[in-house]
Amino acid sequence: MKNLRIALTFFLVAGIAVTSVLSVPAQGPGGRHVFEKMEMLEYDGKRIWETTVNVRFTDDTIEIESASRGGTIRRFKYTDIKALEYSYTKNPRWKTGLGLGAASLIIPPLLLIAIPIGFTKHRRHWITIRGENDYAVLKVSKSIRKLFIPALETYTKVRVEALGDDK
Repeated sequence: MKNLRIALTFFLVAGIAVTSVLSVPAQGPGGRHVFEKMEMLEYDGKRIWETTVNVRFTDDTIEIESASRGGTIRRFKYTDIKALEYSYTKNPRWKTGLGLGAASLIIPPLLLIAIPIGFTKHRRHWITIRGENDYAVLKVSKSIRKLFIPALETYTKVRVEALGDDK
C-alpha cells in the first residue's frame, strides 16, 4: 500500500511537470517579443522631440514602430547592428518640487515635501542602437530595461556596452 502511494505520487508529480513544460511557449530568437510604450528621440535638423514607440523583435530584424501613428519608423537587421550602448542620466526633479512649492502657498505643510523632492534626482535610462547606416536612441523605463537589454543581446548576438555607471 505504501509503495502504491509513492508510485502514484511520483506519476502525479511527473505528469504535472511534463504538462507545465509543454504548455510554456518557446521563447528566444525564433519567437517574437514586443516592448511597448518606450520613447525614441527624433531629430529633423532643427529640433529634437520624443515619440512613443513599440519595439518589435522579429526573426531577423528589430522594428521600431510609432505607437500613435502606426507604421515602422526604423528597421535594423540583426546582422547590420554595429554597437549597442546603455547609459543613464540623473536630473533633479525641479518641476515636481516647484509644483509642490506653488501648491504649498495654499497648503503650507506641502513645503515640507516640496523641498526634499526638488533636490532628489530622477534617472533616465537610454539605449542607443547603432546600425550600418542608421541609429536610434531609446528612452527606456527602469522596469522595462531589465527585460529589454537581455532580449536585445539575445536577438542581436551583440553585447550591450554600459557607458558610465551601470545602474
